[in-house]
Amino acid sequence: MKNVFLTLTLLSAVAGIAMAQTPSSPPPSSTSPAAPREEGQPPGPEVRYVCPGGTDFSALFSRDGDLATLMVPGQPEIDLPRQRSGSGFAYGDSYYELRGRGREATLTAAGRSMRCHAAGRPGDPPRTFAGPGLTVTLFPDGTFRLREARAGGDQPLLDLGQWTQEVDGGVRLVLRGSLTARRAFRQVDGGRLIADDGTQLVQTAAIDKIDGRFRLEGLYRDAQDGGLFAECFTGRTFAVAPRGAEPDLERAWVEAAPSRDAQLFFEIVGRFADDGQIEVERVLNLKPNAACPPPAPRSAALRGTEWRVLEIDGERVAFGDGLRRPRLTLGEDGKFSAMTGCNTLGGSYTLDPDGLRFIAGPMTMMACAEPSSNAIERRFIDALAAVTSAQIAATALDLKDASGKLRLRLEARGR
Repeated sequence: MKNVFLTLTLLSAVAGIAMAQTPSSPPPSSTSPAAPREEGQPPGPEVRYVCPGGTDFSALFSRDGDLATLMVPGQPEIDLPRQRSGSGFAYGDSYYELRGRGREATLTAAGRSMRCHAAGRPGDPPRTFAGPGLTVTLFPDGTFRLREARAGGDQPLLDLGQWTQEVDGGVRLVLRGSLTARRAFRQVDGGRLIADDGTQLVQTAAIDKIDGRFRLEGLYRDAQDGGLFAECFTGRTFAVAPRGAEPDLERAWVEAAPSRDAQLFFEIVGRFADDGQIEVERVLNLKPNAACPPPAPRSAALRGTEWRVLEIDGERVAFGDGLRRPRLTLGEDGKFSAMTGCNTLGGSYTLDPDGLRFIAGPMTMMACAEPSSNAIERRFIDALAAVTSAQIAATALDLKDASGKLRLRLEARGR
């Protein structure tokens, strides 16, 4: 029963999404596994997946890599054993299959699939940036906490929510939280963030988790092993510590919940304990018919994603009859790798407020099997060399030249 229930939860929002596209022959995985394996590795031990048009979920991967646990706010956990995948990673049972490469993944349940991508920087440590009156800590699961000084020496303003990178010419770090719809920073060299008003934040050596009393909104339910609080603006589900005002929260839920599985909307004051639980200090309000606002749309990450070509110079190119689809991957180290449809190409790239530029390096010189492959390869290389800007919307990447002409349209590969 839990399998059927979670299937409906995950896929009810994507009933109209078609099955995942048939993958072309993948190149060797560019990830570096912690231990030698034939299969690729997930992007981190705990990954938050964002699924445009579907339900976001978390995946916890065991240390030995043999088990993935899927977690949806307020729903039973699902354990999936590892499957042989050849390249990328794969987990599944008779109901579910999670397949991915790098930061992109496809979750299939009951014959339906949805495309997802990893939020944040899975596996990396938290990062804190501080400047005049403002401190921001970015967590690897794509969430942030913020502390901002207020005039008059009052208690500082605390906010939390989700962070993402948006690419619109250059790259911006964007925060969306409970107190602000959008706050953007330009990312520049030297570990610095520059806000639109000129405020400059510098990365600190020590991590500041910004502990304090937060006003939190979310959906609470009492589970067999304790309470769970699905916080609205981070999109994360936290265990509720059995202390403080937790009995008040549980009592209010018991009195109002129509069933044991019900989730009710609460406003509380709480803090984050070192073990990741929420300690409730005060229950402010119960709104039985309220719900969290819909999350802001999020996009795939430019770096660490395998992008597959859909269009070259505005023309959608067909890749049947043995033709191979060009692919592009940008690394965190400023290097890129590409499959031209016939040969492999490497080089470097720069991404800054002035835009995106590719500098090609060596390329293999294999003879293309089809004459049309030569033409596609040449068009792909010429288009890539002309790129000066990038824009991402959901899982689509547009690369344009200095005149604004669309030279390449690509999609994030999930499997």
